[in-house]
Amino acid sequence: MKILSWNLERPKKNQFTKINHIKSLVKAENADIIIVTESNYCIDFGEEYFVLKTDILPSFHDNQNYFEGENRVSIYSKFPIKKQIPTYDSLTSVCGLIETNFGKLIIYGSIIGSLGGKGFHFKNDLQHQKKDIENLHGNICFSGDFNISFSGWKYPSQKVIDETKDFFNIQNMKIITENNKDSAIHTVINNEFLADKIYTTRIIEIDRNLSGP
Repeated sequence: MKILSWNLERPKKNQFTKINHIKSLVKAENADIIIVTESNYCIDFGEEYFVLKTDILPSFHDNQNYFEGENRVSIYSKFPIKKQIPTYDSLTSVCGLIETNFGKLIIYGSIIGSLGGKGFHFKNDLQHQKKDIENLHGNICFSGDFNISFSGWKYPSQKVIDETKDFFNIQNMKIITENNKDSAIHTVINNEFLADKIYTTRIIEIDRNLSGP
């Protein structure tokens, strides 16, 4: 099973070159589950994927201007999505139960702090997303743009890093991307699901104009 998590850096519906590059990279990776942040409803990876998306953003929200079709998080899954699970904010995170070859798995896709790893929106998102995770039952994959770097550059602060690590430890979840240096894009999976499985992670180096998955 292959999971791809990527911040798309807010593609616009008329940016055909950028969108085609995004689709080409995703097709080449052939991922089973894709979590994209700062996305747009115009992004489509084909009929082989079931899809869950956060709501389309209004033209002005959280002190930011948005263009037509922009949304914060989308989940694409080759595995059937059995149901959508409500989250604290339908504009900022999306969650669904899928049926994988390894059993049922809850995918929680999010961006924590749409303006970066500091300020009210970051703290509010982090607090409420932790509560969402605490209230879920079963195997969980929590993935997206955390705006937290667990290795390398200490962003946004050592305190936030330590507190977030402690939270996942208490939830018996592993940050499988923890050692990806200077990366804010992460995937966290509970240890029960990872038991007896071999897994690897890698950062795909691409043009910075497309961000990095």
